[in-house]
Amino acid sequence: MMKKLAQTSVLFAGLLSAGMAFAEYPTKPITMVIPYSAGGGTDVLARALQPALEKSLGQTIVVSNLPGGGGILGFTKVANARPDGYTVTIPNNVIFATEGMGNATYKSTDFSYLGNVLTEDYLVAVRADGPWQNWDELVADMKANPGKVKFGFSGFGGSTHVVSALLADIAGYEAKQIPHDGSGNAVLAAMGGHIDALMLNLVDLASGLESGKLRPLVSLGEQRLEDYPDVPTLKESGHDFSLTNWRGVAAPDGVDDEVKQAWAKALDEATRDPEFQQLIKSQGGVVDYVAPGEALDQRMSLLAESFIETAQKLKQ
Repeated sequence: MMKKLAQTSVLFAGLLSAGMAFAEYPTKPITMVIPYSAGGGTDVLARALQPALEKSLGQTIVVSNLPGGGGILGFTKVANARPDGYTVTIPNNVIFATEGMGNATYKSTDFSYLGNVLTEDYLVAVRADGPWQNWDELVADMKANPGKVKFGFSGFGGSTHVVSALLADIAGYEAKQIPHDGSGNAVLAAMGGHIDALMLNLVDLASGLESGKLRPLVSLGEQRLEDYPDVPTLKESGHDFSLTNWRGVAAPDGVDDEVKQAWAKALDEATRDPEFQQLIKSQGGVVDYVAPGEALDQRMSLLAESFIETAQKLKQ
């Protein structure tokens, strides 16, 4: 009898110890790998989330910029990290695009998606001092002078590369497609006159548009942008096509459910913060929090299927 009681006590103590140890997650700083240069939309989002996440999780969030390969370098590091909840990243459609293009060693299934944070429109913009006042004028020029217009985007084989190539195919023009290492560099190239036009998310374009050095021409969203009501959608330009991007938080595949629950709570609180919501709105994004679980996994699966298929066609 005493032996059984001792064994039960040991087992209970072990379970209690394990539970208490896990309940302390996180017990050390968490690294949030940003696969782009500082100043881009992903970097802005990470630093906007940082204070609320640190408050909820009770640990420091170390934002680590690791640009290279249009996001591939940073995402690869996260995909190969230990699935312990201490290494995360902010992914978007580029995860699926690079898989479809065959540029990355990781797959979209190598990540555990901890929550969707926002959605945002893709947008085409040009230098404000350029000759094009609207989308039709730019398209007409690119059709009349194939390869003349320098059209930039963020990362070879990435999300905006796929969308840029897809848009050229849909609208029937030919431009000189120029990748940049990060959206911030693409914006600087456009403002500096090194490229003529660029395809990015509205959040990434915010600095250039607000400075007045870039002019928005067309949005790929379903509806006109609230802050740019004069900018038509691609559908209004005669093409039955729309597409949006998303940004969320992901960890290496295999993190425990308890880690997911901790992040679900932290992201829910962060996205409810009025200051955060106002910042995202001012950047042109829409807060669209989806907790980890079946609904988010299904959304990611559908996006992956669509983007991977499109990227594979472009590769051929």
